[in-house]
Amino acid sequence: MRDDGFLSLLPQRLDLPRGRSALPESEVAESRRGRILQATLDEVAGSGYAATTVASITKRAHVSRTSFYEAFKDKEQAFAAAHWNASELALGRVWRPALTGADVDFDTRMRTAVAAYVGVLERARAFTICFYVEIRAAGERLQCQRDEITDQHLAILRDLAEASGVGRSGSALDRDVLRGVLGAFDELVGRAVRAQRHDEELDLGSVVEPFTRLLLAVMHGT
Repeated sequence: MRDDGFLSLLPQRLDLPRGRSALPESEVAESRRGRILQATLDEVAGSGYAATTVASITKRAHVSRTSFYEAFKDKEQAFAAAHWNASELALGRVWRPALTGADVDFDTRMRTAVAAYVGVLERARAFTICFYVEIRAAGERLQCQRDEITDQHLAILRDLAEASGVGRSGSALDRDVLRGVLGAFDELVGRAVRAQRHDEELDLGSVVEPFTRLLLAVMHGT
C-alpha cells in the first residue's frame, strides 16, 4: 500500500493565509510544528537518522532554522516528538477494533488487533521505517521512549486478557513474558522492513500469522 498520510502529523489546516496577522500566532506555530514533525519522519525514512540534519528537515518542511529552533532543541528532540505523536495515533488505530464488540472472543480480538496494526504499518511507510529500523540509531532517549510505548500496548493487552479470563494460570500475563512476545513482533517487522526498505510499498502480511500464533500460544499457556 502507498503511504497515504494515514499517520500524518501535519495539521489539518495547511493552506495558511498570507500575512502574519491572518491567523493567530498559536495556529501558525502549530502548523509549523506539524510540518517539522512530518518532515522529520520523511527525512529520516528517506536518508536515515545519522544522515538527517536540521538543515535537511527545515528544507523539507519549508521553514526557517529560526522556526525550527523555536520549536525544538535539536533533531533528536524533533524525532522524539514525532515518534511519540505518531505512536499515540497508531495505538488508537490498532486497539480500537479490538476493544469494541463485547461478544467477540479473545482470540478473534487478538487476530483483529494484529491484522489492524500490520495494516497501519503498511500504510504508514515513513513511520514504519523510522520506528522499526532507524530508531535504533537515535540513541538511548528514543529507546526508552519506545519502551514506554511498548508498555502501553502491554497494559492494554493484559487488561483485555484479564477481562476475557485468559492467562489466569501460569506466567502468561507476566510483564517480562509479554515484553518478550512483543519483542518478537518487532523482530519480525524489522527484518521485513529492512528487506523492503527501498521498495515503493511495504508488504508485511507474512508477519501476521506467525506472530498471532505465538501470542495466542503464550496467552493460553500452550
